[in-house]
Amino acid sequence: MRYTGETCSVCHAVFTDDDDIVVCPECGTPHHRKCYLENKDCANAARHAEDFVWTPAVARTAQADPAVADTPAETPPAESLPKSAQSDGHHIVFCPQCGAQNAAEEPVCTECGARLYNMQNQPFSPPIQLPDMSARPFYANGTVIAPTDTLDGNTVGDTAEYVRFHADRYIPKFYALEKSGKKLSWNWAAFLFSPFWFFYRKLYAVGGILLALMLVVTGATMTPRYMQANIEFQEAFLQAAEDGKTFLEAVDAATPAYRAVRQLPEAQIQYYSSVPIHLFSALAANYLYKKKTGKDIAALRAQHPKPQEYRFFLFRRGGTSILMAFASFMILMSGEQILFNIFSGFLL
Repeated sequence: MRYTGETCSVCHAVFTDDDDIVVCPECGTPHHRKCYLENKDCANAARHAEDFVWTPAVARTAQADPAVADTPAETPPAESLPKSAQSDGHHIVFCPQCGAQNAAEEPVCTECGARLYNMQNQPFSPPIQLPDMSARPFYANGTVIAPTDTLDGNTVGDTAEYVRFHADRYIPKFYALEKSGKKLSWNWAAFLFSPFWFFYRKLYAVGGILLALMLVVTGATMTPRYMQANIEFQEAFLQAAEDGKTFLEAVDAATPAYRAVRQLPEAQIQYYSSVPIHLFSALAANYLYKKKTGKDIAALRAQHPKPQEYRFFLFRRGGTSILMAFASFMILMSGEQILFNIFSGFLL
């Protein structure tokens, strides 16, 4: 919603491009911020009980003289508008009628025309402020990375809003890969926590492939002697617990049986086969994450041309998922146990 040319309801001065404007959350009346604070309330507060909704001067004139509605109003360029009047999508409000996302400055829904504020018998939904990194610079080896610079055809600002958590780490890495044209760089988190890191960063396809490989290796190495050694280890631990030993004492009593398991070639294959998976994850994670980020942002921009919708879905698609990381860990543990139970039933 653009307020340039409208009138402040407190001081009755015409808004200019440089004015700091605030909007009443009840009726949508715009004020100079200073006027609103000095008045300590909306200038039309007395009319809130009658469900008053502020409308722009052009709309009020059109209601009085329909011929005016056909006369196009001069629209100032977006870059000349005050920040509070630019619908860049970082401030949105959900329509209580149809659920559409709207810029917080709009008094009515742009989709269905329902009032966004002061709805009778409807819970008030305050505007949501999404993360805004559009003006935040990043740094890489003394180089300043402006938010308007591009990564895979998208702005650094949009990429940072997609990454969100630890964007200050990933933006320099993405920038270095972009400038050098390389595909390999080191990622300690992916090395230590593969394949769970990929689920945490929502790279589900790559994480799923690595998880499946680990389960395949586990199933291929479950020979009768390996499972027998594992059963003996479990029995040693349970027997020590039944004898009244503490947890640490039970672990100590079962240590010889555990060592017997780890010395088997099957256990060595399981351990060393995980090394290539962790190395691949550490070296390829940044590049794969960069490519997915660029692809997702471009797709969202094409699917949602409206700024408020684009920002909302960018926020929802990006970020991290602790739930999926934990779920992948539980899938791995449960999968290994299921394989053990299946093979023990056939081979023992």
